[in-house]
Formats: sequence, C-alpha cells, structure tokens
Amino acid sequence: MAESRLAQLATSPLLQNFAITASQKAIRPVGQFIAPLCEVPDLTFRYKSYTENNRYRVPVTKRQPGAKATVLGFAASDVSQTLEPNALDFPIPNAEQLSDEGLQFSIMEAQGTLADASALALENEIVQAAITAAAASNLSQAADFTNANTDPIALLDNLILSVMKAAKNGAPVKILFGATKFKQFRNNPNVRGRFVVGAGRSQGKDAVGIVSPTITDVGPLLMTNPEVQLSLMVIDQSVPGAAANIQFLLDTEVIVFASNGTPNRMDPSFMKTFAIMGGFFKSGSYTTEDQRDQVLKMDWTTLPVVTNSAAVGALT
Repeated sequence: MAESRLAQLATSPLLQNFAITASQKAIRPVGQFIAPLCEVPDLTFRYKSYTENNRYRVPVTKRQPGAKATVLGFAASDVSQTLEPNALDFPIPNAEQLSDEGLQFSIMEAQGTLADASALALENEIVQAAITAAAASNLSQAADFTNANTDPIALLDNLILSVMKAAKNGAPVKILFGATKFKQFRNNPNVRGRFVVGAGRSQGKDAVGIVSPTITDVGPLLMTNPEVQLSLMVIDQSVPGAAANIQFLLDTEVIVFASNGTPNRMDPSFMKTFAIMGGFFKSGSYTTEDQRDQVLKMDWTTLPVVTNSAAVGALT
C-alpha cells in the first residue's frame, strides 16, 4: 500500500524536529520538579526502592590492599518494572484533499496539541502520586497557616531537616506549594514580619512600602535555601454530565521532598519518571481500518514512581 501524504509529511525531518521541539517545550515544570526524568536502557528495568524499612545508605568506599571493593549494582531484591505505554490520537479530516501547505499546518497543529495534552496527562499522574505518598508519610502533619500563632517558617524548617535525615543527604530538598496553601503562607503575619520594607521618600513624596512575598522569596527564608515551586494545575472533579467542579490539583498542602535534578536508578530521590533513553514522546501517523481517515498519533512510554517513600512529608 502506498504511503499516505500525511505519513510522508509527518515523517519528514522538518516535522519530526517540530514534533520533538513541541514535546520538549510541553513538558510541565511542576511534574519535572517532583519527578525528574530518569532514563533507562530498556522497557523492562530494575531500580532501587527505599522505605522506612529499607533505607538509603552511603556506600563504604575505603578498600584495604588486596580486599574487594564495594559493589554497586542491582540485585534480585530490587524492584523490576516495565514502562507503561500511553497514547493519544488526533484525526485530520480530508487530509488527502488538503494542499501540501495546508496539510503541513494541520500536522503541526495536531503535533502541538498532542504534545501539550500528553505532557498535561503526565504531570497529572505525577502530582496525584506525590499527593498520595505525602499523605501516607509519618512526617506529615496538619498546620493551619491562617492562624497568627502558627509560624510556617519554623514548621517548614523542621520538616526540611526531617526529610534530609530520611534521605541521608543523598538528594537535595525541594518544596512544592499548593495554591491555597501558598496564599495562606504569604499572608501569615509571621511570614510577612520577616520582610523589612524601607519606605523613605521618593521624588519629594512619602514612598509606600509593600510586603508582598512571591514564590521566589520563599527559598531564602528557609534552611538550605531549597528550590521552591507553586502548583497551579486545575482539574474538573465532576462526573460526566454534572456541573463543572474545578479545583486545584494540589491545593491546601505544601510538600517537602528529596529530589536530585538528574536522578539515576539508585539514588534516594522521592520520585522519578522513568523513561526510555533517546526521547519518549514519539509522533507518528496511521490510516484507519476503513481507509477513510488519516490520524496523527502521539505515543510515550513513561512510569512515574515513588522510589523513596521515607523522603517526603507535607503540611496540610
């Protein structure tokens, strides 16, 4: 069977590069913040999993003359996993009737839409898993940031130290705020009181001092000056046919966790997104069984995993 015009154009170097670039740009920062990519050589692989009962330990590197070195590697007791296939399709009606330019633009639009939707689905999966793991952590506790007697900075400092102990310094600490939790944090008097605002005079007038902490101001307030991000992803929690119920995916929690920006299969990061080496978003096309329609497709093989359930805590 002759290759369709859509398939010919979609596999051209120009549109393949466009698809790769669109996929890279679409990757959501919060998902990568919580569970950075960890490339694996094959669809089936092993990784180290750490818990309260199976803790990360710094390896012994000293070796006596003639003695064997400490061996790092995977054993039968380590977790064996397989990357999960994911896919989305985007039909292009009347593809054979479009001009070359029109078809090219339609392919680019479809590739951009598929890249954005697939990245959004991946971030949703990552954040949902992080929320579940943080809720189950024995480091997590309730903390009312709207209470003037609550000091969010002191609570976060304590949680940072606890997570560092759990991770054995094997990965830096990061912090992710839910939308409402950050609103409460920035308005807490104990947080606002740490900002010194000099009003003075400007152009012969009394200047106005404004205390308005942003997410970029949080790290320097805390021990270790951790990376801090804000999750603003929203989802519709209603069932089909019911009125919309739009909520923030991460809302009234702040999650503190250990995470290497470039993890490997053995480090003690809280979460990782395992993906096949060489790029995991793959654009392609196919013709429907009845030969009537052309479909652009996006396939990806990833697996977000909580790899160190001990190295996370939350204030809820």
